[in-house]
Amino acid sequence: MSSPRTITVQSPEAFRKTITAYAAQGFQTLRDEGNQITLSKRTTFNWVLAIICLFIPVIGWVALVFMIMAAGRGSEVVEIVLEAKPA
Repeated sequence: MSSPRTITVQSPEAFRKTITAYAAQGFQTLRDEGNQITLSKRTTFNWVLAIICLFIPVIGWVALVFMIMAAGRGSEVVEIVLEAKPA
């Protein structure tokens, strides 16, 4: 699994907008520490297309490999950090 992608924002308004944008994409909150939030979303796989491709020679073997790999798919993790401004 890859390391989480970190996004740093400068204002509370940008922090909220970034969280809302990722929530609209299907991300869910893993950890919320006030000025730092970690969001996660399972990676998607088009099962219907893969099953249809199983019936096409050669491509079906590729689809089968992707289906096997999809069983162990991971998650996409994003960490959003509100940078504290020096006083």
